[in-house]
Amino acid sequence: MLRRMIVISWRAILKNRRRTVITSTAIGIGLASLLFTDALFAGLINFMVNTATETWMGHAQIHGDGFRETGRIALTINDPAGVMDKLEGDTLVRGFTGRLIAPATLESSMELRPITLTGVDHTTDPDVTSLSASIAEGGYFTGDSTELIIGEKLAEDMELQLGDIAVLTAAAADGGFSSSLFIVAGICSFNSEKLDRYSAFVNIEAAEDMLALDGEYHEIAVLFADPQAAEAHGERFRRMYGVEGNTAEIWPVLQPQIHSMVQMVDVSVTVMAAILFGLVLFGIVNSLFMSVYERMYEFGVMKALGTRTAVISGLILLEAFWLGLTAIVIGSVIGWAVVSYFGAAGLSFGEMEFTGLALNRPIYPVFEAGRIWIYPLITLVFTTLAGVYPGVHAGRLNPSEAIRRSL
Repeated sequence: MLRRMIVISWRAILKNRRRTVITSTAIGIGLASLLFTDALFAGLINFMVNTATETWMGHAQIHGDGFRETGRIALTINDPAGVMDKLEGDTLVRGFTGRLIAPATLESSMELRPITLTGVDHTTDPDVTSLSASIAEGGYFTGDSTELIIGEKLAEDMELQLGDIAVLTAAAADGGFSSSLFIVAGICSFNSEKLDRYSAFVNIEAAEDMLALDGEYHEIAVLFADPQAAEAHGERFRRMYGVEGNTAEIWPVLQPQIHSMVQMVDVSVTVMAAILFGLVLFGIVNSLFMSVYERMYEFGVMKALGTRTAVISGLILLEAFWLGLTAIVIGSVIGWAVVSYFGAAGLSFGEMEFTGLALNRPIYPVFEAGRIWIYPLITLVFTTLAGVYPGVHAGRLNPSEAIRRSL
């Protein structure tokens, strides 16, 4: 019986091919739009997270208790050698680097500017950040204590060029002030307002001398072997390294704006999906009611011959199922083609900035394996459920009335 109903329902949607194609294509285009939007959001989130974490911040950071809140120079990491030994043996960690960070002023022959001074370990930093790859002019650190790297916007503001001399002044941990001459050895471009306009980088040995902090670190930036491990193993990381006067935090805590946007993606796509499925519901109901009215005589005869209400309702449900399945095929093909194209070519939005990150490079949409099947499945469920009301209506037709109205 079921097999016969399946065949009959399939033949029914083929009787009016034009309506079937139009309805399925409309739903399919909506599904394709939803798949593309979801892939685009996933690509945007990947871009933002990778830019924020692998440019400078890292997937996680370790500080001395209170340093992030106060910025006090004396609040360094407790037992930095022991922490680094532990990181060295951690299989989840791909790389790490220590830094010294302090507020300072940078003075050129033209201007004086407040900046953030960062002492960089040039032997480990290239494995964690993109500072060395972001050098637009000049070169990276060689170990010379007088080398200075500044952002291109800071260089423009202060009219500094390669080879120019600048003076850095900072408060030391012992309560005094220290000033040193540096030579601009490199100009970098992170495409970040904060890093390009307000940061200056020196060798960590030079920073130690200025800040009177020998062998100490304010911050250790960590990269995980698997970028997803930051959230998946965040609690483990905090327990292992946030001890003995230290605080260990993963990137969602360090960059709450980006983490909030990641969470907003699901909400945004859910709202879009609800709108789409609402339109699907009304579209399918309308199409199936048209089919019911066109086949009024057929259903009247079936009822007169004793066909059960459940069978007629089941036929309408199966027709809705076939419409949904056809729409899924059309939508998945279109969605896959569009995402594949822009996944290779990228989608540029011009010059944009969010939470200090410049989104000036193409976004590459990407399908997430855990989500790609959800929207087609929900589409199929909704289109099938849309057949309930027309099916119940067709099943309750009065045979004589149905035959009379169809003549």
